[in-house]
Amino acid sequence: GGSHDWERTGTMGSAFVGFLSDMSSRQINHLYQSPWACLSVLRSLPSLAKSYVMRLLYVDEGIAREEIDAWVRPGKEHRDRHARSMLALKRLRVLVPAGDQEYVADGKELVRLNRRFVKGVRAQIETCFAPEGDEVEATVAPDDTMGGKRPKPEKIEEFAKGRWEALLMTLTGRDVKEFSLNPEKAKGKRRRGPGLDVAALFRGAGLVAEKSTTQKSADKPKWGITERGFRFLLSTAREQIWTLLTEYVRQYVDVAGAIDEKVAEVSIAGVHRDIGDDDSDDGDDDDGDHRDLVAPAVIGFMLRLTFQTVGQPYRVDDLPGAQRAIAEDLAHLGLLYLFRAGPEKEEYYVPTQLTAGLAGGGGENDPDDDDATGKPDGKPRNDENGADETIGGDPGGHIIAETNFRVYAYTFSDVECEILRLFTRPDYRLPNLYVGMLTREAVHDALDTGVAAEQIIRYIKSHAHPNARKTTNGAGIPGNVADQIMLWAMERRRVRSADCVLYCDFPTGTDEYAAAVKAASDAGVLLWEDREQMKLAVAKSGHERMKEVFKAMRTQGG
Repeated sequence: GGSHDWERTGTMGSAFVGFLSDMSSRQINHLYQSPWACLSVLRSLPSLAKSYVMRLLYVDEGIAREEIDAWVRPGKEHRDRHARSMLALKRLRVLVPAGDQEYVADGKELVRLNRRFVKGVRAQIETCFAPEGDEVEATVAPDDTMGGKRPKPEKIEEFAKGRWEALLMTLTGRDVKEFSLNPEKAKGKRRRGPGLDVAALFRGAGLVAEKSTTQKSADKPKWGITERGFRFLLSTAREQIWTLLTEYVRQYVDVAGAIDEKVAEVSIAGVHRDIGDDDSDDGDDDDGDHRDLVAPAVIGFMLRLTFQTVGQPYRVDDLPGAQRAIAEDLAHLGLLYLFRAGPEKEEYYVPTQLTAGLAGGGGENDPDDDDATGKPDGKPRNDENGADETIGGDPGGHIIAETNFRVYAYTFSDVECEILRLFTRPDYRLPNLYVGMLTREAVHDALDTGVAAEQIIRYIKSHAHPNARKTTNGAGIPGNVADQIMLWAMERRRVRSADCVLYCDFPTGTDEYAAAVKAASDAGVLLWEDREQMKLAVAKSGHERMKEVFKAMRTQGG
């Protein structure tokens, strides 16, 4: 698989976009067979890129790139937004060269929207988001077929929240029965087929790494959380889910990709059909190794699930075999709820609130939005029934940070308390209240694990209690607290470490020391000097160069 985009940018939420960007043109074109995948990609684009798509959606011929550039308002800020939007459109193959050649005779670059993408988005708009041929809704189960066993919404929400919190608790080092990072404990639990290995997901995503163990600690967990794991815990639920889902797709491809029949079973748009399609874009040919199409098929099925109705039961038996296995894996993560009902004990799945909103907008990953949290008032952007509202207690926010650096969190969640322990000094814990203190030592400890100061501030903002927003004019965190966190982070940048070689004991009464300093400075390897003590330090890479300098000095002196 390709590299995670959030590893390069420092943001976790771009895992979905980064995964699609690493797909080949053949794979991305196959994914765009699904109108729901097209809609998901559209919603993940920066706001300006969405505007470009809507302008070009019914322009069938190519348009000069210069004409699109002319839409931009003057100013560096607007040009930068335009450049980011154009890059996103090209990375996701939404905007492609028009025709066989990218440039026409007069040197103008011609571009157009991907034909399959256009077809999918048009189908959504023209049918009021009920594209023709999408038979998934036909699998909705009537209540009378379930014998009154339809699960209550409260039970589904409790299941989803419990599963996801158990997953995060596993990452913090707790041993929970639903998940385990210990390979020995996980043996015998995996089903036939690709199955779900949570420990493998964490390892593949770089969230945990193997600890060096001694004989005394041989019975302790062998895996520990990494710097990326800490950043993962501070990200939103939507970002966390997509990080694990994209890694799941990579591992599914590795395990099932060699089995050609698995590819045919996974439907791209939620309808069981052949994967061949004559409507390829830019000369891409669907003939070839069908294993390349496993990833777009699996992620296309997941994207379709995100648009199904939360709390509505769907028949599992109507899904192809490979999709049933994927549904079981998603249920293990809490994204779907499985149950049996009716006289025939038929199996049904219910999308939970974790699934809803996964195909929503860019949220805090969209640099064109008004605020890092997605809204001008600093409140977190959540879609209706969005995934971000299901984790961590009250959807309206539960953290109060005071100007004296004390932090209160009104929550029953063990996960929330563990996350707050990352950057606060815990004072005491009540059944529904965590009380801690933002201290220099606690923030430095968090920074040592790889958490950024901006992440701490953003986490407090996005989970701020409504009363905290009122008293801070919508910011969610007092200005002096946010500034102090940044100052504590800046303290760590005052000292810079570098591998070096120290030179001392120069003979007095000669100009050897001054000549050495000048040679090191001219070579650009001088790091430090003390003229009184006649000492200097040079970069380790310049040691061989300085050897030649001293050798020349001795030759001249001899």
